[in-house]
Amino acid sequence: MLLVRLLVLMTFIGCIGSGNRMLILGPQKSYSEYVQKYNSCTGKGMIDSNGPLKGKLSFTFKSQRDSTFFQFGDAIGRKALLMWITPGTVTARNLIENKQYDYDEIMEFLPFLKIMEPNDITEFIWGAEPSFKEKFKLVDRSIKKNIEINFRSEKLNDENREVVEAKFRDKESKQIVSINVKNRSRKSEHVNMKKVWKLLKY
Repeated sequence: MLLVRLLVLMTFIGCIGSGNRMLILGPQKSYSEYVQKYNSCTGKGMIDSNGPLKGKLSFTFKSQRDSTFFQFGDAIGRKALLMWITPGTVTARNLIENKQYDYDEIMEFLPFLKIMEPNDITEFIWGAEPSFKEKFKLVDRSIKKNIEINFRSEKLNDENREVVEAKFRDKESKQIVSINVKNRSRKSEHVNMKKVWKLLKY
């Protein structure tokens, strides 16, 4: 599994905290409002895993409209994993093992995708709370009863309230995964997504 291999390959730098500061607030703006005003969004953050599998990975991201590119790094600064998200697909490549991952393996790394579409991740990256709740209603009750997803908003850069954290909890496995955006910059300039897409090809 993707997450297991990454945990084995890398030296992680600590565990998730208690998570007791989860304050759920609505975002100041919607995703559509952001993309009407800006053409691209870049930044950096951290993905934390706590439970049976523990660890942290830093990441940077580049997003243009509905496409998002992630570059994850290990504790010593090496490029470890590349991930490309479009509305209907997720592609990932482990640079250390030179291996491409399928969707099921990626879902192990980002369990959010069990009930969220790939474009929901992009909406979150832009600073908006994804509109995944209608899909969540359709999830089998046996799965849904064990899953929680929360979003936290706060002031970041020039926005008074924007989503900065997405937290996934699986009660059955006791696994918690959170994505924290530490820095985000929206710009009118376009990002060369063709250049980063080439990094995912053999």
